[in-house]
Amino acid sequence: MIKNTITTIALSTVAIFALTGCGDKQAPAEVKTYKYTTVQVYEKSCIKCHGKHGEGNPAKKTPALNDRTPGEMAEDLYDVKNGGTDSQSTGTDHEIMEHNMQKLIDKGYDYDIDSMAEFLSYLSKNK
Repeated sequence: MIKNTITTIALSTVAIFALTGCGDKQAPAEVKTYKYTTVQVYEKSCIKCHGKHGEGNPAKKTPALNDRTPGEMAEDLYDVKNGGTDSQSTGTDHEIMEHNMQKLIDKGYDYDIDSMAEFLSYLSKNK
């Protein structure tokens, strides 16, 4: 009787761990897909104001995008895409581009921030 009880408890414990996965497994992160590649987004929507190599255009009052590290650029792009108001924001002011960015996203020109930051770094190195 005691042997059967111990066996039942042991099997129940094993079953509980097997069914629950023995831990806190997180669901896989959702992978966002974009209509255009990073390069296509830059060529179709950014190049006319920021230049072929991200050099900017003083006549249009558009800043250079190739004068920062990928990490710094990612922070700026994050602020532009999220209005600079989120808890991860650096608090920088990008009002004009925030407005333009929403228009670009509505047209399908959304992009991955880290990918765009790396691409802009590539542009500056390959003038």
